Amino acid sequence: MLQVRLLSSDGGVGELLALQEQLKRLETSLENQRLVNAQLEIHVKDLQTQTAAVETIARQTLGMVKKNEVFINVIELQAGSNELSETPSSAETID
Repeated sequence: MLQVRLLSSDGGVGELLALQEQLKRLETSLENQRLVNAQLEIHVKDLQTQTAAVETIARQTLGMVKKNEVFINVIELQAGSNELSETPSSAETID
């Protein structure tokens, strides 16, 4: 009776092997997340300590400029069209 129980799917060897495989996948996923978290932690520390990092992000993503700088928005024309495809956006200043 004990041997039947060990070989059956309910709490048997098959379930044990499946759970061990699932555990390996979860451990791999956890390690990957730890690596991502470490990279994010470095990025956060850079943003907290280096004003140049914040300035770069503000320039690239928000289109911000410093006082007395000129913002130039380059608009490419589509081939065969004489009309502009975008309107210039306003720029904010970084102090």
